[in-house]
Amino acid sequence: MSKIKHTLPIAAAAIVLTAGSIAGPSFIKTESAAASTSPTAETPGDTETPAEATAARTGAKTPDELLKLLGERIKAKDVEGIIALHEREAAIVNYDGSIIRGHKEIRAFYVEWFNLDPVLVVNPRQTVLAGGKRTGDGKVRNRTAAIMGDYSLEQNAADGTRESFTGNFCDTVQEQPNGTWLYVQDNPYPPHGGAAPAARRGGPAAAHH
Repeated sequence: MSKIKHTLPIAAAAIVLTAGSIAGPSFIKTESAAASTSPTAETPGDTETPAEATAARTGAKTPDELLKLLGERIKAKDVEGIIALHEREAAIVNYDGSIIRGHKEIRAFYVEWFNLDPVLVVNPRQTVLAGGKRTGDGKVRNRTAAIMGDYSLEQNAADGTRESFTGNFCDTVQEQPNGTWLYVQDNPYPPHGGAAPAARRGGPAAAHH
């Protein structure tokens, strides 16, 4: 889902992600809403950032847990909580192919998107874990996962009516040194050789998570 997508291993069950039931319009609907976190500072270096510390507290120990947390925070319109689930240089692919990059741009994107009162249904189809390095305890760490599936989205159009459309997504998430997972790339518009549907042009991207 930017709007956002995430992370279940070969699951066919639909996840309903609606934004309007808790704290007004939002993106995705899953179950409970996570509490808001404090604004995240984007500081260089290898020290743990507030976002990474928040991710550790939430316990996103698998890609599917990360997807679930993203859905909960989108439903709650918890912008800072959403930011905490993304690496500092994470990216969202927009409907026109442009790239929304870094915490500052992602924050602005979600603030704008929440005004559209979206209702999103996500069908995660496959999660593939790969890469990483085997450590002394025999475990493979610092892995990358690709999360793939399809979704349907309903949201407000510019003329005040409701519009709906469907699409596919292919997201990338990364295992952190502390064992949690964060978003690297949220892509609700993977290329399939054709132009984006008209319903997607002229408005914010649809983050499917």
